[in-house]
Amino acid sequence: MNRKEAEKTRTIPFVFSDETRDTYNTVLSADKWDLSRFNKLGVAFYNHNSRSNDPDMTIGTARAWVENKKLVGEIRFEDAELNPIAEKVFRKVLSGTLRAVSVGFMPLERGKFGEGEEAAGGKRETYYYGKRELLEISITPLPANKNATVRSIGEDPIGETMERMYVDAEIRSFEEEPEPDTEPKDKERSERQADEDYALALDLMCRAAVVM
Repeated sequence: MNRKEAEKTRTIPFVFSDETRDTYNTVLSADKWDLSRFNKLGVAFYNHNSRSNDPDMTIGTARAWVENKKLVGEIRFEDAELNPIAEKVFRKVLSGTLRAVSVGFMPLERGKFGEGEEAAGGKRETYYYGKRELLEISITPLPANKNATVRSIGEDPIGETMERMYVDAEIRSFEEEPEPDTEPKDKERSERQADEDYALALDLMCRAAVVM
């Protein structure tokens, strides 16, 4: 997607999720997504503000599909005259300031831990979610999945020249998850952990609101 086409359609393609082991040591297998309701009602929010009293936090419409073991899709941002917040987020995506997205979902069946080092309590403890329903997609500065970003191709790619660094801090589901190792090993890690804990608390409130 190049900038000219994006400007015309106000639509930008993303990788919503893939099978990468994320910050919280969890994996969302591509074949376990239920997209039926999402593709009927699909909306996009800014930073999971689905319960905000400000309707402009709904920044556009979205649709999703599975492709090459990835959950991919596109977001069409509302017009600037209708929604100034959507316009600002859209411009930030175009500039590369905001590149990431995050999924909000409801587990439909229990998942399982991996085997060997990925078993519960193992060196690389990893939880594989079972079938789940996609509820919403959000533009966010803090993705848990580092690959959940803009899909840029062609000339003048959207934000592709921007250097970026993400702090992975996001709640990925509405059921109990394996706890990450939060033991600070030095002063620098302790300070970084405090920042992550603050972002995590904010995102938890957003995710809890989705299922109320």
